[in-house]
Amino acid sequence: MQLHMQLRLPRDARYVAVMRRVAGSLLAEVNAPQDAVDDLQVAITEACGNVVRHASGVDDYSVHLAVDADGCEVEVVDLGPGFVVAGSEVHDDEEAGRGLSLIGALVDDLEFVREDAAMRVRLVKRWRELALDEEAALEPRT
Repeated sequence: MQLHMQLRLPRDARYVAVMRRVAGSLLAEVNAPQDAVDDLQVAITEACGNVVRHASGVDDYSVHLAVDADGCEVEVVDLGPGFVVAGSEVHDDEEAGRGLSLIGALVDDLEFVREDAAMRVRLVKRWRELALDEEAALEPRT
């Protein structure tokens, strides 16, 4: 089974919570592990919140979720100017960048891709690998 969902959302803080609930519902329906659902909901909230706060010159953005038996891939895409990811100050405010660190801690892969006029943030959370690792840990050693 593989599910794909894409939403185009207004750049309005009210819709960040909507996206969080939609993602949580979809992941629960496909029986994703609850800890993965929780991690992804927070990571998606942070990624969408960054677009709402920092994108400029755009009225909306899109979120694409792809879910299968192994995990979930999320892409948050806006047409704003983007930002510098590593080794550079995004803002003078000491809180800046903490959301990106949080996202990185909650997902297995985090990637920032600048394509033409779009900034794409890609998050991957795997649970199949985790389940296989847990099964192997429970097997008796000989």
